[in-house]
Order: sequence, then structure tokens, then C-alpha cells
Amino acid sequence: MRKQLALASLAVLAAAAATPARADVVIGPRVSYYFDNSNLRTTGIDAGLEEGDALAPADITVLRTAFGVEPELASIGESEGVLADQIGYPMVGAMVNFGDDRDRFTLTAMYGSGEGDVALSAAVSRTLTLGDSQFVDLLNFDAKAVSNTDRLDVELTWQRRQSESFALLGGLRYERLESSFTGDLRIVQSAAIPTVIALARAAAAGDPPPAGVPSISPVTAGVRQDGTIETFSARGGVTAFVPVGDSAVAFFNGMLQASYRPDYDVVTQVIDPAGVFSDRVASRDEGELSFGPDVSVGAQFILSQNLALDLRYRAVLFFPLSGAESFSDARVNHGVNLGLSLRL
Repeated sequence: MRKQLALASLAVLAAAAATPARADVVIGPRVSYYFDNSNLRTTGIDAGLEEGDALAPADITVLRTAFGVEPELASIGESEGVLADQIGYPMVGAMVNFGDDRDRFTLTAMYGSGEGDVALSAAVSRTLTLGDSQFVDLLNFDAKAVSNTDRLDVELTWQRRQSESFALLGGLRYERLESSFTGDLRIVQSAAIPTVIALARAAAAGDPPPAGVPSISPVTAGVRQDGTIETFSARGGVTAFVPVGDSAVAFFNGMLQASYRPDYDVVTQVIDPAGVFSDRVASRDEGELSFGPDVSVGAQFILSQNLALDLRYRAVLFFPLSGAESFSDARVNHGVNLGLSLRL
């Protein structure tokens, strides 16, 4: 799913600039390889982990008896971090271009998949309150996983030719990213709360206090996270054509785009063989409004009267105006697109 689509459309538009003023249709396959840093914004694994495992009824009874108060357990997310590879997407698709020498419309669709490594970490503190006394444990969650994403890009572009070397551009674009990552989650925690519970049990049974602090071995669990991100955008700008000999046309497209990404659901599932941390939590991530430049450069090589080869590089930047990310944390799509244009 890539912005390469629009690129293909623009090359076709360049072809139209060299044809007679008549209605015609141009079709062709497209292949591309694009990079997208959307996965660098992966939702942290702390979603839902803050609730953690509640106190067992038996432990509540023991603590209530030993301390004479109602025990309260609260969890707070302290920190989280994500380290991920930028994902590259090999994509395939097709375009259709139609219109006359003045106005051309191009519809392009591309589909592809990519994967990359993701490392996530989160720290959660748990506080057991017993009257005026508090006991705090710190839990560290570390996950190493592989992110897999299916991408779909669909784009409609309009071009109005102003002269032999200049045209106006406008268009609409839809992007869809279906992402999931799966891997292993390692959980390490301190033992302040288990120690208090062990002491309370011993006191309730009339036994001497335990000789040492309870040992809590690290827990290894499976983790999976799924989410679908959609982006709707509109863009407008100009394109310039420069003939290169008798068989090629170079072009430059400069546009400004505005995009809207709605809020989206993320499902995080932890599978702990011991059952202590197993959970399935659905959370909702905040969407964003963004804007930025959309530029591409390339050339169309005329192979015959009705066949041309299109090659271009495109880069699109999304600077957030709203949402969880800061303005300086721009999302970037960039890469190359190659295709054939056949005039019917």
C-alpha cells in the first residue's frame, strides 16, 4: 500500500502531454518498493497490563485478618518504549488513465506486504495499600516480536494541462495498514507484595515468619497485537514537464497534502502458560490530522507509439497537527515506482 500509486498516475499524465487532443485510455501494471515508518509508532505493550493480576480472594482474607483493614491494589504505567525497523513494502498494482489533452484522470491501486523486527518494553508499578502502609513492586515487560503489515493504497489524480510544460494537479488518496506483531514477552517483578502476603499467611497460621524473601522467577509469555490504520488525504499542486531528446520526458511534481487518520482499535493479547498474566485487552489509539509536502521526480521513456516506461521516486511527509505525536515526529513514506503505460 503505497503512495507510489500517485506516482504512476503522474507519469501517465506526462504521456498525455505528448498526444493529440482526443479522448483516450491508458492502462498499465505498476510495481514499487516503498518505505513507511508508521510501525515506529507501534502501540506500547502496557495497554491493559496496568490492571495486572488482582489479589486472590484468599489473600484478601489473610491480609484483612492480619492488618485489620481492607487491602487495596493499584497499578500505574511508569514508562514504555518502542524500537522498530522501518518497514519496506514491495507492492504490485495497476493504473488506468483517461481523458483528453486538457484534463486527465488517473486511478491507481497498489497492494503489498512487509515485515520488520520490533522490540517493546514497559514498566508498571503496583502498590498494595494496607491502612497507612504501602508496599510497592515494579514489573518490567520486555517483548521481542516480528511486525507484519498488509498495505493497500488507492489514489485518484486529476491533471489540468496549462501549457506544453506545466499542469495543475489534484487528488484523493486512501491508505489502509493491517498490522500485527507476534513474539515473546518476558516479565520480571520484585517481591515486596508477595513477601507481605507470605508474612500475613504465616501469622494467620501461627507459624514463624518465612526464612527469606519469596523467589519470583521471570515469566515468559506469548504476546500478539493487532490493529488496522486508515488514512484519508487530499492533495493539490503543480507538475512540470521537460522533454529529454525525442524519446523521454522528465517531470517534477510538487504538491501539498492534508490527511486525516481516524482513531483506531488495537487488540493486545498476552498468553502466559501459568495463567497469571494472560489477558486480552482492546484499547483505542488516538488518530491525527496532518499535512506536509508530496513530491516526486521521474521520467517517462517512450518505447513505441502506444507504449511507455515510467520510472519515478516519491516522498510524502505527514507533520501531525493533532493526536498523540508531536509536530516534529513526522511520518514518512518514500520509494520508487516502475510501470508500463499502454495506450488503447
